[in-house]
Amino acid sequence: MRWLLLLIGCALVACGDDSSPETDLGVDAASDPVDAFEAADAAADAGCTLPAAQVVSFTTDDGLMLEADHYPVATGSPAAVLLHMIPPSNTRANYPSSFIEALYCRGITVLNVDRRGAGGSEGDAVDAYEGPDGVLDAKGAVEWLLAGELAPDETRIGVVGASNGTTTLLDFTVFAEMARTVEEPRGVVLLSGGGYTTNQNEISDSAIGPNALFVYPSGEAAWNESVAASAPTTWRFEEISPGAHGTGLFTAAPETEALVADYLAEVL
Repeated sequence: MRWLLLLIGCALVACGDDSSPETDLGVDAASDPVDAFEAADAAADAGCTLPAAQVVSFTTDDGLMLEADHYPVATGSPAAVLLHMIPPSNTRANYPSSFIEALYCRGITVLNVDRRGAGGSEGDAVDAYEGPDGVLDAKGAVEWLLAGELAPDETRIGVVGASNGTTTLLDFTVFAEMARTVEEPRGVVLLSGGGYTTNQNEISDSAIGPNALFVYPSGEAAWNESVAASAPTTWRFEEISPGAHGTGLFTAAPETEALVADYLAEVL
């Protein structure tokens, strides 16, 4: 009995040790990736909160410095790259911290990027969505993630694009499918896709792959319904009524945050 009481007492002391913050999802770079996911699940159960962003920068293939907010989870975790609405009037600040927290607390590393010509990034804003260079923003972001100290799993990358951020998203999936120098994203989310999405490339299941979620307000249903008419059965289309454009969906319909975060947690 004395030993039993001693064991119970030790357990209580261990449970009460608050020397490590509940939100620290980092694990040693050499640890098994499965441990990282278990750590993320445990943190979510314990009431995970988003840490302060690590402000980082990386250089694109055409020599531009882009700035981003990095929220690393652990080596081998899935990851999501966020591409905001049209620059320069929009920046990475479009994505609310509550949405980023929803991803992070599901064990997903997040890189929230200022596209070229926006926020802290260099370059001409029009090049972000017109012509061949915008794809380099997404390519540079993914390559920077994979070269980092807490590198995610290269086969479990997701991309979220809002408004004409979907242009860069599509261009990147086509590039990855053709060039084979980076892995194709395992899952993508298009918030308010439209005619601008296909500025450079047409949408196809061979490029985007089987995991795609299209989220849009009721006023923008026509384009999305036209895509849905010939889409593979694995693509999901979610109309938000009444909703708002692009990242405005998160404000107009806060449940959209969990919708997108749950989808990425499922497919990555």
